[in-house]
Amino acid sequence: MYRRISVHLDHGFDCQRRTQVALALAKRHKAELVGIYASSAPPQYYYGESVLMSKTLSVMRDLQAQNRGAVQNAFLEAAARADVPAVVRAGDSTPSASVALFGRSSDLIIVSQQNREDIEAAHETEFVEQTLLTAGRPVLVVPSSGDFPVVGERVLYCWDRSREAARALADAAPLLRSASHLAVLTMDEGAATRKDEAVPFEDLATYCIAQGMPAPGHVRRDIKGVGVGSTILNAAADHSADLIVMGAYGHSKFREWAMGGATASILKSMTVPIMFSH
Repeated sequence: MYRRISVHLDHGFDCQRRTQVALALAKRHKAELVGIYASSAPPQYYYGESVLMSKTLSVMRDLQAQNRGAVQNAFLEAAARADVPAVVRAGDSTPSASVALFGRSSDLIIVSQQNREDIEAAHETEFVEQTLLTAGRPVLVVPSSGDFPVVGERVLYCWDRSREAARALADAAPLLRSASHLAVLTMDEGAATRKDEAVPFEDLATYCIAQGMPAPGHVRRDIKGVGVGSTILNAAADHSADLIVMGAYGHSKFREWAMGGATASILKSMTVPIMFSH
């Protein structure tokens, strides 16, 4: 079971949604919940004290401290109502660096999908992507729309036999052991390109059962003309999945950018929570 779960706190309206998901998971696993306050970087990060007068900087810091206190108090009150033990942490660096730093002492980190309409949320280019790449922990990303009272009952797991996919299965094991349904998705680009797998699916199924997970069903999809991201989301909808588990950034960051990686694609159009491992 997860014993310590971290959730990103900021001033955005998506903060409450991911906090509710985090509280439900923490209560189910009898885990401590760590609220990591990480909003926009401090003023000097952008401007430097040589540009802004020190008095103005002082006022901005005071306002930021007051706002931080309000967010943290609301989080602790919600945790107390849910009877979940909770603590708060706050970093002085960029949001992704702060979340990664404090999240490394947790089993799981929870953040939200980027929402450009949420102007009060943490402002940083590729916040979610940077957190995925640097945290060293599995990251659960909550969509910016929808309610998710149950996460991990019906799971779609993406299996491409990669290091990242194997890591994702191990990282998600505490959730998968309590799932009622597990579908394993494999993808190819048509029968003409299909090759016999060196590792049979039965080996993966045997591992899942030995770990106390549900016996997985095998879902095979052709991505030709559809794309990896759309294939995953369509399969999740077909199987009424409330969680997708997958590896993140199997290639170098440059190659992901150049080729239009599945991670970046699915982060833009996700419809259910996704647990990523890197």
